[in-house]
Amino acid sequence: GVVLSVGTSSSCDVKVGDHVWGLSLGVAGEYAVVPCAWVAPIPGKLTHAEAAGLGVAGLTSMQAYERNSVQKGQQVLVIGASGGCGQFGVGLAGAIGANVTGVCGTQNTDFVRGLYPGVSVVDYKSKTEMDALIGKKQSFDVIYDTVSSSAPEDPDYEPTLRPVLKPDGTYITIGPCPNVLDQIRGFLDVLTRFFQLRVQRPGYDWFLLAPSKALMKRLNGFFNSGALTRVAIDSVYDLTQSEDMIQLAIKRMKSRRAVGKIILTFGNDTSISG
Repeated sequence: GVVLSVGTSSSCDVKVGDHVWGLSLGVAGEYAVVPCAWVAPIPGKLTHAEAAGLGVAGLTSMQAYERNSVQKGQQVLVIGASGGCGQFGVGLAGAIGANVTGVCGTQNTDFVRGLYPGVSVVDYKSKTEMDALIGKKQSFDVIYDTVSSSAPEDPDYEPTLRPVLKPDGTYITIGPCPNVLDQIRGFLDVLTRFFQLRVQRPGYDWFLLAPSKALMKRLNGFFNSGALTRVAIDSVYDLTQSEDMIQLAIKRMKSRRAVGKIILTFGNDTSISG
């Protein structure tokens, strides 16, 4: 959105009139109060609607790769590659220089191929393609699983796809852990990492997003450099049109069929809303 006013802190680098994206609590409103530390300029040529999609999904994927030192030349497998976090998982890994394979449904294979040049795609609905993927024992340095969770409607891919991870690789997951002990270890890891101690099981990483302006600026860098150029939007819900729009957006999110980000706007002009 556009900054309408700022506080009195001399350390804040945001000015009235700046076009920014950021994070806050309870932002399903036309106006939001946002900490300066969680605001950054809209990068590249993104519209406001696209920039609204950077938030949690973009930063989560960025943090996932930074904390696990994803590097050029590595093999990265992204599960749920057509979703909100999945699209950033594919794009960021490709921009870093990794070799990316995305797992998605039949109807989204072309979409995922278009996220970054050279992406390999596996259709999880195809037994032939999944068998071929599972047959690639110990092939991937990183598996970024944006799908598995403890929710009854979600699968747990780790038992099936963990064997394709290299012995020294990392299985990253971001949803509520199917195994409650993994989630407890993840919460403890937030504290123990300050002391260079890891309490999660070997080769597994579940974490809580820790947003910061520095992280936001590093994500911006991929768009400002042209390495990434767009944020895929699944659907836009204009809250001025109906009081049911938020419920419809939530229903779309819970369907697990969104391709890209779901955006809430106030008014029809999605180039400036969000």
